[in-house]
Amino acid sequence: MKQVFQDEYFTVFVDERMRIVRTVRSEKPFDSFEELDGIFARLAAALDAVGRSRYGILADLRATPGRNDPQFEAALERLRPLWTGGFRRIGVLVRSSVGLLQIQRHARRDGVERMISKDEGELLEYLTRDVQAPR
Repeated sequence: MKQVFQDEYFTVFVDERMRIVRTVRSEKPFDSFEELDGIFARLAAALDAVGRSRYGILADLRATPGRNDPQFEAALERLRPLWTGGFRRIGVLVRSSVGLLQIQRHARRDGVERMISKDEGELLEYLTRDVQAPR
């Protein structure tokens, strides 16, 4: 796996063999709503450079601080497509049942299919199903 981006909020890895992009959210809380657009614009630029449609994305949220206030939820609803849009498949790795329920709620609201699990192996199987390894 090759690291292609890192800031204080996200690290992005690419696994060419498995055709997976892994985004790992750090434990650092977002300091303000004003910074969210810039953070997600930088993340989106890194993901665009990889070529989204060729990959599944694994969003690892296990270290993410829990937060569900209405202002934050609204901002993330607007910004989530910059993160996960355009990928072949989406898998979300969570730490807890509460996190699983929150991401299920986001998926319903977004209308975008994704697998959400606390089991990384299950997500990797889902994301690599029908993938041809590069030659």
